Amino acid sequence: MNKVSRLLTGILLISLLIFSAGCSAGSLFAPKPYKETQFLMDTIIEITAYGPGSEAGTKAAFAEFKRINELTNRFDETSQVSKVNQAAGKEKVQVDPDVIAMLKLARSRSEQLDGAFDVTIGALTELWGIGHKEDFVPSDAEIQARLPLVNFRLLEIDDQANTVFLPKAGMRIDLGAVGKGYANRKAVEALKAHGVKSALVNAGGDVRIIGKRPDGQPWRLGVQDPRNSEGIAAKLSLSDWDVLETSGDYQRFFIKDGVRYSHILDPRTGYQPREVASITIVANSENHVDILSTAMLVLGVEKGRELLRQYPGTEAIFITTDGKKVITSGLEGKIEL
Repeated sequence: MNKVSRLLTGILLISLLIFSAGCSAGSLFAPKPYKETQFLMDTIIEITAYGPGSEAGTKAAFAEFKRINELTNRFDETSQVSKVNQAAGKEKVQVDPDVIAMLKLARSRSEQLDGAFDVTIGALTELWGIGHKEDFVPSDAEIQARLPLVNFRLLEIDDQANTVFLPKAGMRIDLGAVGKGYANRKAVEALKAHGVKSALVNAGGDVRIIGKRPDGQPWRLGVQDPRNSEGIAAKLSLSDWDVLETSGDYQRFFIKDGVRYSHILDPRTGYQPREVASITIVANSENHVDILSTAMLVLGVEKGRELLRQYPGTEAIFITTDGKKVITSGLEGKIEL
C-alpha cells in the first residue's frame, strides 16, 4: 500500500465512524454537512462542517493550511523554512510572524523534553528521507556525522526583528511535527470566524472539533490499528475534549529485511524508537498539546505517561509494537477497545 493509500485509509476510518455515529433516527433529518478533502502538508486533510457559513469557512480553513504549508514546506526551496536552512552558517533570515511563533513553540517543547523532540532534527530527516527516497537505511557513520547538527539550543530566534539563524552549516529545521497542528488551529479559527458552530477537521490524524454534531451528539472517532490499515484499535467520543492527536510508525514507513523504518526519529540517536507503534492524545485546545504525541512516541509508555501529568485533563492511548494497549486513567470507561 503506498503512502497516499495509507493516509486515505485512515481518513476513511474516521469518516466511517463519524457517519455511523450520526445514523440514529433523530439524525435522519439533520442538516447535510459541507465536506471537502485536499492533499496538503504531505497528508490528506478532510473538513466536515455544518451550518450556513460552512462552505465559505471551509474554503478559508483550507487557505490557512495552504498558507502555513507554503511557509514551512522544507521540500520547497522557495519556502521560508528552506531559506533558513539554505542560509545555515551564513546569515539570518527574516520570516513571517507565524514561522516565529511555530519555532518558539517548537523550541519550548524541545527544552521541556530535553531533546526527545528537537526542531533542528532536519539534518537527520533529510538523511533518512523517508517518504521521499527509496528504501534507504543510512550507515551508523552517516548518522553519527549528522548528530552534532541537531541541537535546538543553537537556534537563534529574534522575535523583534522576525529573524531566524542556524549558526552551523548543514543545520536544518524541520517543522513537520509542528506545522500541521498549528495550521489546524488556524483552520478552526477561520471556521469559527465564518459562524461555524459544528465541524471536524482531520489533518492526517491531527483532529480538532468545533462543538457537537448538529443532532447534539458528540463526535465519535476511531483510532487506527497500527498493524492493520483497515482495522480500528479503539473508539471514543470527544465529549470531554476537542483535540485528538495521533502519531504512529505506520503513517510513513518502509520495511527492509524485516525491519520497519518510520519517519519518526529519536533526535538523540538518529534512529527510530521501537517501543510504541502509535499514540493518540485527547485534550482540550487550551492545553496546547501540539507536538506531544510525536515526542511521547519517542519517550515510550512510562516516560510518556509522566509527561502527560503536566497537562491535566489530557489522556492517551498507547499501542506498543507488540500489540499491547495502554490507556491513561481518565479514559477508563470512556473508550471502546
